[in-house]
Amino acid sequence: MKSLFYLVSMLLLAASVQAVEVTQLYQTEVTVNDRSRGERQRNYPKALTQTLVKLTGDAQIGSDPRVKKMLASATGYVSKFEYLSSPLRLQVNFDPSQLLKTMRQQRLPIWGNQRPLTLVWLATEDESGDRQMFSEQLPPATLAQWQQSADDKGLPLSLPLMDLEDAMRVSVNDVWGFFVDPIADASQRYRADFFALAKLSPTDEGWEYWVTLYPYEAPASEDRYGFGNVRRSVMQSSGVLADDVAAKHALQADIADYFARRYASVASEEKGQKQLTFVLSGQMEELIEIERYLNQQSSISSATLVSLKDNQVSFEIEVVGSLQALRQILELDPKVEALPTDDQLVERSLYRWIGQP
Repeated sequence: MKSLFYLVSMLLLAASVQAVEVTQLYQTEVTVNDRSRGERQRNYPKALTQTLVKLTGDAQIGSDPRVKKMLASATGYVSKFEYLSSPLRLQVNFDPSQLLKTMRQQRLPIWGNQRPLTLVWLATEDESGDRQMFSEQLPPATLAQWQQSADDKGLPLSLPLMDLEDAMRVSVNDVWGFFVDPIADASQRYRADFFALAKLSPTDEGWEYWVTLYPYEAPASEDRYGFGNVRRSVMQSSGVLADDVAAKHALQADIADYFARRYASVASEEKGQKQLTFVLSGQMEELIEIERYLNQQSSISSATLVSLKDNQVSFEIEVVGSLQALRQILELDPKVEALPTDDQLVERSLYRWIGQP
Protein backbone atom coordinates (compact mmCIF):
# COMPACT_ATOMS: atom_id res chain seq x y z
CA MET A 1 0.00 0.00 0.00
CA LYS A 2 1.36 3.42 -0.90
CA SER A 3 2.22 5.29 2.29
CA LEU A 4 1.12 8.74 3.31
CA PHE A 5 4.71 9.34 4.39
CA TYR A 6 5.97 10.76 1.09
CA LEU A 7 3.02 13.14 0.71
CA VAL A 8 3.32 14.35 4.30
CA SER A 9 7.07 14.89 3.95
CA MET A 10 6.59 17.01 0.84
CA LEU A 11 3.90 19.09 2.49
CA LEU A 12 6.13 19.80 5.47
CA LEU A 13 8.58 21.51 3.12
CA ALA A 14 5.89 23.78 1.67
CA ALA A 15 5.55 27.40 2.70
CA SER A 16 2.13 26.84 4.19
CA VAL A 17 0.17 23.70 5.05
CA GLN A 18 -3.49 23.65 6.05
CA ALA A 19 -4.49 20.04 5.50
CA VAL A 20 -3.46 16.81 3.82
CA GLU A 21 -5.48 15.24 1.04
CA VAL A 22 -5.61 11.57 2.00
CA THR A 23 -5.70 9.24 -0.98
CA GLN A 24 -6.57 5.55 -1.26
CA LEU A 25 -9.26 5.70 1.40
CA TYR A 26 -11.20 3.04 -0.52
CA GLN A 27 -8.23 0.73 -1.02
CA THR A 28 -6.78 -1.70 1.49
CA GLU A 29 -4.66 -4.84 1.73
CA VAL A 30 -5.05 -8.04 3.72
CA THR A 31 -2.68 -10.99 4.01
CA VAL A 32 -4.06 -14.20 2.46
CA ASN A 33 -2.96 -17.84 2.39
CA ASP A 34 -3.60 -18.49 -1.30
CA ARG A 35 -5.28 -17.09 -4.44
CA SER A 36 -8.42 -19.23 -4.26
CA ARG A 37 -11.87 -17.72 -4.62
CA GLY A 38 -12.90 -19.00 -1.20
CA GLU A 39 -9.93 -17.36 0.53
CA ARG A 40 -10.70 -14.12 -1.28
CA GLN A 41 -14.37 -14.21 -0.24
CA ARG A 42 -13.42 -14.90 3.39
CA ASN A 43 -11.16 -11.85 3.49
CA TYR A 44 -13.48 -9.31 1.86
CA PRO A 45 -15.22 -8.51 5.19
CA LYS A 46 -11.84 -7.91 6.85
CA ALA A 47 -10.81 -5.61 4.02
CA LEU A 48 -14.11 -3.73 4.21
CA THR A 49 -13.72 -3.30 7.97
CA GLN A 50 -10.27 -1.78 7.48
CA THR A 51 -11.70 0.60 4.88
CA LEU A 52 -14.55 1.62 7.17
CA VAL A 53 -12.01 2.39 9.91
CA LYS A 54 -10.35 4.88 7.55
CA LEU A 55 -13.66 6.38 6.41
CA THR A 56 -15.17 6.80 9.89
CA GLY A 57 -12.09 7.28 12.08
CA ASP A 58 -13.55 4.68 14.45
CA ALA A 59 -11.14 1.83 15.22
CA GLN A 60 -14.05 -0.21 16.66
CA ILE A 61 -16.41 0.25 13.71
CA GLY A 62 -16.31 -3.48 12.91
CA SER A 63 -18.38 -4.20 16.03
CA ASP A 64 -21.02 -1.56 15.23
CA PRO A 65 -24.39 -3.28 14.59
CA ARG A 66 -25.03 -0.89 11.68
CA VAL A 67 -22.23 -2.44 9.61
CA LYS A 68 -23.22 -6.09 10.16
CA LYS A 69 -25.16 -6.35 6.88
CA MET A 70 -22.47 -4.42 5.03
CA LEU A 71 -19.81 -6.91 6.10
CA ALA A 72 -22.05 -9.86 5.23
CA SER A 73 -22.38 -8.50 1.68
CA ALA A 74 -18.86 -7.09 1.36
CA THR A 75 -18.41 -8.63 -2.10
CA GLY A 76 -21.07 -6.29 -3.50
CA TYR A 77 -18.94 -3.24 -2.73
CA VAL A 78 -15.77 -4.54 -4.42
CA SER A 79 -14.83 -2.73 -7.63
CA LYS A 80 -11.38 -4.23 -8.17
CA PHE A 81 -8.91 -6.65 -6.62
CA GLU A 82 -5.39 -7.88 -7.30
CA TYR A 83 -2.69 -9.91 -5.58
CA LEU A 84 0.63 -8.61 -4.30
CA SER A 85 3.64 -10.73 -3.37
CA SER A 86 6.12 -11.11 -0.50
CA PRO A 87 4.08 -11.87 1.51
CA LEU A 88 0.99 -12.79 -0.51
CA ARG A 89 -1.58 -10.01 -0.04
CA LEU A 90 -4.98 -9.25 -1.47
CA GLN A 91 -5.40 -5.61 -2.47
CA VAL A 92 -9.05 -4.57 -2.63
CA ASN A 93 -10.64 -1.44 -4.04
CA PHE A 94 -14.21 -0.65 -2.94
CA ASP A 95 -16.72 1.38 -4.94
CA PRO A 96 -16.94 4.84 -3.31
CA SER A 97 -20.46 5.71 -4.47
CA GLN A 98 -22.01 2.44 -3.32
CA LEU A 99 -20.15 2.48 -0.03
CA LEU A 100 -21.01 6.10 0.79
CA LYS A 101 -24.64 5.55 -0.16
CA THR A 102 -24.98 2.70 2.34
CA MET A 103 -23.04 4.57 5.02
CA ARG A 104 -25.40 7.53 4.70
CA GLN A 105 -28.42 5.23 4.86
CA GLN A 106 -27.02 3.71 8.04
CA ARG A 107 -26.16 7.20 9.36
CA LEU A 108 -22.54 6.28 9.84
CA PRO A 109 -20.01 9.11 10.22
CA ILE A 110 -18.08 9.94 7.05
CA TRP A 111 -14.71 11.63 7.38
CA GLY A 112 -13.70 13.40 4.15
CA ASN A 113 -10.33 13.16 2.44
CA GLN A 114 -9.13 16.60 3.58
CA ARG A 115 -7.65 15.84 6.99
CA PRO A 116 -5.53 17.74 9.52
CA LEU A 117 -1.81 17.08 9.67
CA THR A 118 -0.55 16.38 13.18
CA LEU A 119 3.06 16.61 14.34
CA VAL A 120 3.65 14.08 17.13
CA TRP A 121 6.30 14.70 19.79
CA LEU A 122 6.61 11.30 21.49
CA ALA A 123 9.04 10.43 24.30
CA THR A 124 9.48 6.75 25.15
CA GLU A 125 10.95 5.16 28.28
CA ASP A 126 12.28 1.60 28.43
CA GLU A 127 12.38 -0.86 31.33
CA SER A 128 15.68 0.55 32.59
CA GLY A 129 14.31 4.09 32.70
CA ASP A 130 16.21 5.42 29.68
CA ARG A 131 14.26 7.89 27.58
CA GLN A 132 14.51 8.79 23.91
CA MET A 133 12.63 10.78 21.32
CA PHE A 134 10.54 8.93 18.77
CA SER A 135 11.67 10.79 15.66
CA GLU A 136 12.81 10.49 12.06
CA GLN A 137 16.21 9.40 13.41
CA LEU A 138 14.89 5.95 14.38
CA PRO A 139 15.51 2.79 12.28
CA PRO A 140 13.48 2.57 9.03
CA ALA A 141 11.64 -0.56 10.15
CA THR A 142 10.41 1.15 13.33
CA LEU A 143 9.27 4.21 11.40
CA ALA A 144 7.56 2.08 8.75
CA GLN A 145 5.56 0.24 11.41
CA TRP A 146 4.44 3.55 12.96
CA GLN A 147 3.52 5.02 9.57
CA GLN A 148 1.65 1.92 8.40
CA SER A 149 -0.48 2.06 11.53
CA ALA A 150 -1.31 5.71 10.79
CA ASP A 151 -2.06 4.91 7.14
CA ASP A 152 -4.43 2.14 8.22
CA LYS A 153 -6.42 4.80 10.10
CA GLY A 154 -6.29 7.36 7.29
CA LEU A 155 -4.49 9.61 9.77
CA PRO A 156 -1.85 12.07 8.50
CA LEU A 157 0.94 12.14 11.08
CA SER A 158 4.48 13.43 11.00
CA LEU A 159 7.42 13.17 13.40
CA PRO A 160 10.07 15.76 14.24
CA LEU A 161 13.41 15.48 12.50
CA MET A 162 15.31 16.00 15.78
CA ASP A 163 18.11 17.62 13.82
CA LEU A 164 20.39 20.26 15.31
CA GLU A 165 17.67 22.93 15.22
CA ASP A 166 15.20 20.71 17.08
CA ALA A 167 17.83 19.52 19.55
CA MET A 168 18.67 23.12 20.46
CA ARG A 169 15.02 23.91 21.18
CA VAL A 170 13.58 20.72 22.65
CA SER A 171 14.88 18.03 25.00
CA VAL A 172 13.37 14.64 25.71
CA ASN A 173 12.54 15.89 29.21
CA ASP A 174 10.54 18.80 27.73
CA VAL A 175 8.34 16.27 25.95
CA TRP A 176 8.23 13.90 28.93
CA GLY A 177 7.12 16.74 31.20
CA PHE A 178 4.60 18.04 28.63
CA PHE A 179 6.22 21.49 28.69
CA VAL A 180 4.14 22.86 25.87
CA ASP A 181 5.76 26.26 25.23
CA PRO A 182 9.14 25.09 23.88
CA ILE A 183 7.38 22.35 21.90
CA ALA A 184 4.98 24.86 20.35
CA ASP A 185 7.86 27.11 19.36
CA ALA A 186 9.77 24.22 17.80
CA SER A 187 6.63 23.05 15.98
CA GLN A 188 6.24 26.24 13.96
CA ARG A 189 8.81 25.21 11.35
CA TYR A 190 6.75 22.11 10.49
CA ARG A 191 3.54 24.01 9.57
CA ALA A 192 1.25 21.28 10.91
CA ASP A 193 -2.42 21.89 11.74
CA PHE A 194 -2.05 20.30 15.19
CA PHE A 195 0.80 19.11 17.37
CA ALA A 196 0.60 16.37 19.99
CA LEU A 197 2.65 15.72 23.12
CA ALA A 198 2.85 12.04 24.04
CA LYS A 199 4.84 9.72 26.27
CA LEU A 200 5.07 5.98 26.69
CA SER A 201 6.47 3.89 29.55
CA PRO A 202 6.30 0.33 30.98
CA THR A 203 4.29 -0.40 34.12
CA ASP A 204 3.41 -3.55 36.07
CA GLU A 205 0.15 -3.77 34.10
CA GLY A 206 1.65 -3.18 30.64
CA TRP A 207 2.65 -0.15 28.60
CA GLU A 208 1.00 3.14 29.54
CA TYR A 209 0.63 6.09 27.18
CA TRP A 210 -0.49 9.68 27.56
CA VAL A 211 -1.30 12.03 24.69
CA THR A 212 -2.42 15.67 24.57
CA LEU A 213 -3.42 17.47 21.37
CA TYR A 214 -3.01 21.18 20.64
CA PRO A 215 -4.38 23.10 17.62
CA TYR A 216 -2.56 25.30 15.17
CA GLU A 217 -4.17 28.74 15.31
CA ALA A 218 -3.91 31.56 12.80
CA PRO A 219 -1.93 34.36 14.48
CA ALA A 220 -4.46 36.74 15.95
CA SER A 221 -1.44 37.75 18.04
CA GLU A 222 2.13 36.50 18.04
CA ASP A 223 0.92 33.27 19.66
CA ARG A 224 0.18 30.86 16.80
CA TYR A 225 -0.84 27.79 18.74
CA GLY A 226 -2.89 28.83 21.74
CA PHE A 227 -5.35 31.41 22.90
CA GLY A 228 -3.72 34.56 24.21
CA ASN A 229 -0.78 33.57 26.38
CA VAL A 230 -2.32 30.28 27.49
CA ARG A 231 -2.05 27.17 25.34
CA ARG A 232 -5.15 25.03 25.69
CA SER A 233 -5.35 21.43 24.58
CA VAL A 234 -8.38 20.10 22.72
CA MET A 235 -7.91 16.45 23.64
CA GLN A 236 -6.26 14.46 26.41
CA SER A 237 -6.15 10.69 26.58
CA SER A 238 -4.29 7.80 28.20
CA GLY A 239 -4.40 4.03 28.42
CA VAL A 240 -2.54 0.83 29.23
CA LEU A 241 -1.86 -1.81 26.57
CA ALA A 242 -0.06 -5.14 26.50
CA ASP A 243 3.05 -3.88 24.66
CA ASP A 244 4.62 -0.70 23.34
CA VAL A 245 3.51 -1.28 19.75
CA ALA A 246 -0.13 -1.64 20.82
CA ALA A 247 0.18 1.49 22.96
CA LYS A 248 1.48 3.51 20.00
CA HIS A 249 -1.40 2.25 17.87
CA ALA A 250 -3.84 3.21 20.62
CA LEU A 251 -2.61 6.79 20.94
CA GLN A 252 -2.91 7.14 17.16
CA ALA A 253 -6.46 5.78 17.37
CA ASP A 254 -7.33 8.35 20.06
CA ILE A 255 -6.12 11.18 17.80
CA ALA A 256 -8.07 9.79 14.84
CA ASP A 257 -11.19 9.45 16.99
CA TYR A 258 -10.97 13.11 18.04
CA PHE A 259 -10.64 14.33 14.45
CA ALA A 260 -13.44 12.08 13.22
CA ARG A 261 -15.79 13.37 15.91
CA ARG A 262 -14.86 16.92 14.97
CA TYR A 263 -14.84 16.71 11.17
CA ALA A 264 -16.91 13.67 10.14
CA SER A 265 -20.46 14.20 8.85
CA VAL A 266 -23.48 12.10 9.71
CA ALA A 267 -26.53 12.11 7.47
CA SER A 268 -29.41 13.96 9.08
CA GLU A 269 -33.11 13.29 8.75
CA GLU A 270 -33.59 17.02 8.32
CA LYS A 271 -33.34 18.07 4.69
CA GLY A 272 -32.59 21.57 3.57
CA GLN A 273 -30.77 23.51 0.91
CA LYS A 274 -27.80 25.66 1.86
CA GLN A 275 -25.87 28.10 -0.27
CA LEU A 276 -22.15 28.40 -0.92
CA THR A 277 -20.79 31.36 -2.87
CA PHE A 278 -17.33 31.51 -4.42
CA VAL A 279 -15.39 34.54 -5.63
CA LEU A 280 -13.66 33.76 -8.93
CA SER A 281 -10.41 35.19 -10.25
CA GLY A 282 -11.84 35.59 -13.75
CA GLN A 283 -11.29 32.20 -15.35
CA MET A 284 -14.50 30.46 -16.44
CA GLU A 285 -12.76 27.10 -16.11
CA GLU A 286 -13.02 27.64 -12.38
CA LEU A 287 -16.77 26.96 -12.56
CA ILE A 288 -16.13 23.38 -13.63
CA GLU A 289 -13.38 22.96 -11.03
CA ILE A 290 -15.62 24.21 -8.20
CA GLU A 291 -18.60 22.08 -9.19
CA ARG A 292 -16.41 18.99 -9.45
CA TYR A 293 -14.78 19.84 -6.12
CA LEU A 294 -18.12 20.22 -4.30
CA ASN A 295 -19.52 16.99 -5.68
CA GLN A 296 -16.43 15.13 -4.48
CA GLN A 297 -17.00 16.15 -0.85
CA SER A 298 -18.37 13.35 1.32
CA SER A 299 -20.36 15.89 3.36
CA ILE A 300 -22.24 17.15 0.24
CA SER A 301 -24.78 14.89 -1.45
CA SER A 302 -25.50 17.30 -4.32
CA ALA A 303 -24.37 20.71 -5.59
CA THR A 304 -26.28 22.76 -8.18
CA LEU A 305 -25.21 26.01 -9.81
CA VAL A 306 -27.92 28.62 -9.17
CA SER A 307 -26.39 31.99 -10.03
CA LEU A 308 -23.43 33.66 -11.70
CA LYS A 309 -23.09 37.38 -11.21
CA ASP A 310 -19.98 39.46 -11.82
CA ASN A 311 -17.16 37.42 -10.28
CA GLN A 312 -19.30 35.41 -7.86
CA VAL A 313 -20.87 32.01 -8.42
CA SER A 314 -23.40 30.43 -6.03
CA PHE A 315 -24.31 26.78 -5.53
CA GLU A 316 -27.25 25.25 -3.73
CA ILE A 317 -25.96 22.27 -1.81
CA GLU A 318 -27.56 19.38 0.02
CA VAL A 319 -25.47 18.89 3.14
CA VAL A 320 -24.85 15.53 4.80
CA GLY A 321 -24.83 16.53 8.45
CA SER A 322 -24.55 20.15 9.52
CA LEU A 323 -23.42 23.22 7.61
CA GLN A 324 -21.06 24.02 10.48
CA ALA A 325 -19.30 20.67 10.02
CA LEU A 326 -18.92 21.41 6.31
CA ARG A 327 -17.45 24.82 7.08
CA GLN A 328 -14.88 23.23 9.36
CA ILE A 329 -13.86 20.88 6.56
CA LEU A 330 -13.59 23.71 4.02
CA GLU A 331 -11.51 25.79 6.41
CA LEU A 332 -8.90 23.03 6.37
CA ASP A 333 -8.67 22.95 2.60
CA PRO A 334 -5.96 25.09 0.94
CA LYS A 335 -8.03 25.17 -2.27
CA VAL A 336 -10.49 27.63 -0.70
CA GLU A 337 -10.27 30.71 1.50
CA ALA A 338 -13.13 31.72 3.78
CA LEU A 339 -14.28 35.33 3.36
CA PRO A 340 -16.49 37.44 5.68
CA THR A 341 -20.10 38.13 4.69
CA ASP A 342 -22.53 40.69 6.08
CA ASP A 343 -25.63 38.99 4.73
CA GLN A 344 -27.43 37.65 7.82
CA LEU A 345 -30.71 36.96 6.02
CA VAL A 346 -29.46 34.12 3.87
CA GLU A 347 -27.69 31.07 5.27
CA ARG A 348 -24.73 31.15 2.99
CA SER A 349 -20.96 31.00 3.16
CA LEU A 350 -18.54 33.03 1.06
CA TYR A 351 -15.22 31.70 -0.17
CA ARG A 352 -12.48 32.63 -2.59
CA TRP A 353 -11.59 29.83 -4.99
CA ILE A 354 -7.83 29.27 -5.05
CA GLY A 355 -7.67 25.86 -6.70
CA GLN A 356 -4.52 23.79 -6.67
CA PRO A 357 -2.00 25.43 -4.33
